[in-house]
Amino acid sequence: MGRALRVGKTVAKYRRPQPATCRTIDIPQADRLAHLRRLALAIRDGVSHPATLQEYLGVDARHFNYYRHGAELLALAERDEQGLRITSLGERLLATAEGSLDERAVFRQAIAAAPPLAPFASLFAGESLTSAELARRIEALTGLSSSTARRRARTLLRWRRYLIGPEQPAAGALAIPKLGEQLERMVAHHNAVAKQRTLDWLHRATPARFEGICAELLAAMGYGQVRVVGGSGDGGVDVLAVHRDRWGHELAVAAQAKRWARSLGRRVVDEMIGVLVRGRLGQAILITTSDFSKAAREAGAAEPRLRLVNGAQLVELMAAHDVIVGFGRHGELVDLDPARDRLNPAPRLASVDELTARPAGPGL
Repeated sequence: MGRALRVGKTVAKYRRPQPATCRTIDIPQADRLAHLRRLALAIRDGVSHPATLQEYLGVDARHFNYYRHGAELLALAERDEQGLRITSLGERLLATAEGSLDERAVFRQAIAAAPPLAPFASLFAGESLTSAELARRIEALTGLSSSTARRRARTLLRWRRYLIGPEQPAAGALAIPKLGEQLERMVAHHNAVAKQRTLDWLHRATPARFEGICAELLAAMGYGQVRVVGGSGDGGVDVLAVHRDRWGHELAVAAQAKRWARSLGRRVVDEMIGVLVRGRLGQAILITTSDFSKAAREAGAAEPRLRLVNGAQLVELMAAHDVIVGFGRHGELVDLDPARDRLNPAPRLASVDELTARPAGPGL
């Protein structure tokens, strides 16, 4: 009986969860290495507004944080007082052609040099592992749940597939470059940079000028009786307007314009809701060149009469209604009056004619 008890204790000892040897945060969740390259490119070209970067990558705030962490994990970008900045390794990556052997070599070097990814060196060296096998390894290393470990395993396997590269076309096959995809990427990058430069310019504008631009935008959007009332003692209102609903009723509208560098918190939203309630307004609009915290967005979502407009949305609305900026024939942001020198010069967008005039790819 005593021996059986000792054996039972020994078995129980080895069944206990073993301490994790790898932090859960160290296992990447950014699925696409190509997106990490795009993030590095945007950072290098001065894009720093979180919402603009999210839109550029086509991800939500949570997934953007995954990519930001991935860029730092691979030392493609690093944080400083101003935010993220490109590293020398990130510059080396961007000096390669997208999807090329040279690019994959830089990614391999970045992965090999990342200490948290050392337990998976054999995977990237060619070890044959199924998704389930890799998930069990991650689970043992980190203590993550099985479902979470499976998701992280899929990310690592996606990275490995990218490093292997696409299948090469058969000899003599017709290989035509996909011009549409190239143009879409060019426009997306151009717009991210142009939005950042527009926001930088708006942030440098005087308070009166910024309030005037917001008033001009509301008028262009169809609001009536728009007037700027901002100034000292404005009671939290910078612009007043009237909006006619679909039933023909006129609703009083108040807008506040914030040229802030940091995100607006819950307090600012609560104050605007107070203005909305005390003034018995039909609608309130809170506009900022920055962004809103999670708590602020949640508070705003609870009040259907309040509209929150962050910096990226502000530039998008300005372009959609031809206020200072607009959209070109390919959907690219353009300055509608460059003679005024209101915006810094944006990177020139190659035309379709220029793209199609480039030498054809191999196989043609």
